[in-house]
Amino acid sequence: METRLLILNADPVFQDRALGIFDEIDDVELRVVRRLPEAVSILLAENFDGFVVEGETPVALEQATNARQHFPSLNIILLAPAPHDTDFVQTAEQQKITRIATNGSERTLRRQLNSFVRSLGQCGIPAEGIDPCHSLIGNLNQFSAAEILQMSCLGQRSGRFTFKSGRGNSEIYLAHGSVRHAVFGSLEGESAVAEIFRWRQGRFYFEEGIISQVQSVDRPWAHLLIDNLQKLDETLELSATGPA
Repeated sequence: METRLLILNADPVFQDRALGIFDEIDDVELRVVRRLPEAVSILLAENFDGFVVEGETPVALEQATNARQHFPSLNIILLAPAPHDTDFVQTAEQQKITRIATNGSERTLRRQLNSFVRSLGQCGIPAEGIDPCHSLIGNLNQFSAAEILQMSCLGQRSGRFTFKSGRGNSEIYLAHGSVRHAVFGSLEGESAVAEIFRWRQGRFYFEEGIISQVQSVDRPWAHLLIDNLQKLDETLELSATGPA
């Protein structure tokens, strides 16, 4: 089975020892991006076995830490020059980010990168339908529910989204990129989806592989998206107009 790595490096002429070493490892698929928002969007939509952040030490650590907040179970590796700051080491350890120095010998770098790739095949067997390698978490003030669901449906994901806010908890189940079931309190199906679309505060997390036996949504995701965004626009327009 092929190992998929997403690499974040802002250098437009990115070509270094690490990439060359990854290229030489059998059964490894690489994808390189330049910006963290692009990386987060891709990680939301697709499954990767590891996320590699490469750059200067302070910036790279900040990007890796930001990614950890959204993807608590993702294997993240930080490739940066060896730091002299103990706070850097402590932060990386607290965030469970693997550190590899890029200013050491090529032999050492090759050994460490090979070891990291081999470790990605040891995520373990999912328990109770949850894939520990690909669960994700985030805030609705950073990504709207519509954006999150759209990227996940485009990525053909299957699993359960749980949304938590001051209004309560809700769940949306996906099956191979389609919304299968949604529930919020006494609401089910499309009415529950419409309610969640209005949320602008709260948190969400996704558990891979949990499939609902109930099906309350029949229409394709694209139709749900268009209809609910139109309803949301009408609501916002009405609220801006105010009472007659």
